[in-house]
Amino acid sequence: MDDLKVVGLQLKREIDVEFKVIKRCALGYPQAILNNPLPQGIEGPVFSTPWWLTCPQLQKEIYAIEAKHPVDNFLTVEFKIIYRDYRKRAAKKRCKLIPREVLEEIYQKKPSLYQEMVSRGVAGENGPGLKCLHAHFAFFLLYPDYPLGKEISLLIPGNPEERCGGYCEKISSCS
Repeated sequence: MDDLKVVGLQLKREIDVEFKVIKRCALGYPQAILNNPLPQGIEGPVFSTPWWLTCPQLQKEIYAIEAKHPVDNFLTVEFKIIYRDYRKRAAKKRCKLIPREVLEEIYQKKPSLYQEMVSRGVAGENGPGLKCLHAHFAFFLLYPDYPLGKEISLLIPGNPEERCGGYCEKISSCS
């Protein structure tokens, strides 16, 4: 089965954006994807969260973490300082997904869109807080030195792949 169909089944919706699988599980199914931040080109909105967690078991694990640990609990003073740097890194990584000439055109013709591209955090944050641990964990799967992702991974008990029961294999064989 192709990745487009699997990711659509995992997310329970039709996928209409270009993406790249950035992490696969032991069974070879997508766990996280990287989306095009400008799926509609310069005229469309910025897809400010290009890092997506698609694995249903990891999503379930992260939801459980968010239920026990409000996202703002991760905002220790030390992490706020570290996250400023990672927010800039995430914005740079988002911008590197866009061809240089397109980025220059955005800078010239759509300064507010450009500002959005270069200022948003990992999960599209534009203020001082955090949101969506799923996006932060997907970012961590691509960049394992990301401190928040490491913190999240420590809260996931054991091996989630052992608990999924081959869910993706089952859903992909049914369609």
